[in-house]
Amino acid sequence: MDPDIGKSMDRISNLPDALLCHILSFLSTKYAVGTSILSTRWQYLWTFVPNLDFDESQLFHEYSVLSEDRRKQVDMMFVYFVSRVLMRFNDAPYLRKFILRIDSLDVPDLDLDFDLVDTWISAAIIRNVQDLELHNLIENNVMLPDCLFTSKTLVTLTLCEVFLDVPDLVWLPNLKILNLDSVEYEDEDSLQKLFSGCPVLEQLNLERCILDKQQVVSVSVSTLKRLKIVWYREYFVLDESDDLVYKLVVDAPQLERFYLRDNVSSEFLFRNLSSLSEASFCVGPPFYGSNNNSDDAFHIYKLLSGTSNVKLLDAYLSVSFFTHQCQTDANDYVLPTFHNLTQLNFGAAINSNWNLKLLADFLRCSPNLEVLILKGSYYNNTAKSWNPPQEVPSCLLLHLKKIEFKEFSGNDCELEVIEYLLKNAIVLKKMTIDCQYSDECFCRQLAVYPRGSMTCCLNLLI
Repeated sequence: MDPDIGKSMDRISNLPDALLCHILSFLSTKYAVGTSILSTRWQYLWTFVPNLDFDESQLFHEYSVLSEDRRKQVDMMFVYFVSRVLMRFNDAPYLRKFILRIDSLDVPDLDLDFDLVDTWISAAIIRNVQDLELHNLIENNVMLPDCLFTSKTLVTLTLCEVFLDVPDLVWLPNLKILNLDSVEYEDEDSLQKLFSGCPVLEQLNLERCILDKQQVVSVSVSTLKRLKIVWYREYFVLDESDDLVYKLVVDAPQLERFYLRDNVSSEFLFRNLSSLSEASFCVGPPFYGSNNNSDDAFHIYKLLSGTSNVKLLDAYLSVSFFTHQCQTDANDYVLPTFHNLTQLNFGAAINSNWNLKLLADFLRCSPNLEVLILKGSYYNNTAKSWNPPQEVPSCLLLHLKKIEFKEFSGNDCELEVIEYLLKNAIVLKKMTIDCQYSDECFCRQLAVYPRGSMTCCLNLLI
């Protein structure tokens, strides 16, 4: 009998170094370093992996159940681990990715704000890092080193819950993706100072937090192609004395995709968005409790007038823009013509009803609309009944072929809209209505509505 039969073969260790390093790059640094104990072959292999991922919560899963003294020991172990790993990387020519997540670090003998994080990030910058992420989940404000703002190699930068004090000199010649999540800014000019030093920036994700008191956020970036802004207050209690007017300005001639979720801003100014093809807006009235009395109807129409070139539009806008709360009549404002719009996803903003006036305006001003997706209103007590356009819109006569109705509840305005669309959409091929959210069965009522299209298929999901 062959004596080698039954013995396991270590095929992985025989793979080339480059392939092994590629495999290790998919592991967190904790596990990549752990492979050094496997054999002499693996002892230093992890030092050639171009990714470093330091996540305090992953390194010490039992942290939440530890005593205070033991937590301090664990925190010191984390500091030691990060510092030792970075020391091993002294000879590394570059880092592809550097991720640092600080969960609850408490090292009383060290100045975390100005020494540790500064040193660690500087070490990554020196090694020509391309993708850098910093997540600060402790109460202390982490200051960023100046060298971060002059990196010639950074392509992607993610900052979460940090204090952003932008220096006078900013030059990030290769930065294409910038993610700012719950960042606190030094002053009103911080963002624009940062943008001015990013000559090739293509993607910006901006999620604002309760500590963000910038009244005017201006995104003026000529190279920007994708933009996401979230500025939403639901669970926070706003001080009644906060009567500030928050304004959003976007000027991006190359912007192609724009996602906006905002119930705080009361003024919108969108300029030079001629390249915009996809937009998603979930915009409610300024946060309840704010003392802002601006003309909401005017501002929401102004928002839409700056995006008239879109092909695909999600419009989830609050009905309260067109109720008695407005200082002027919403009929005074007219939408532009959306010549390129072929698909409209329409619904209500968070915790509000349909904006019936706006729905009628969209039908009238979207002559080439082919697909209409409606999402049911949240409440049954809709403020206004359906008031259709005086003339049948051209999109219903020539182009609208598909209608979907999601979360149909069966209230009067929904039924009126469905009846109108079935009757007047003469080239309609299919209407699908999701009735699973309705307390009653409306199948018979919906089935007998007159249809303008002889080939229309009505599909009811129950």
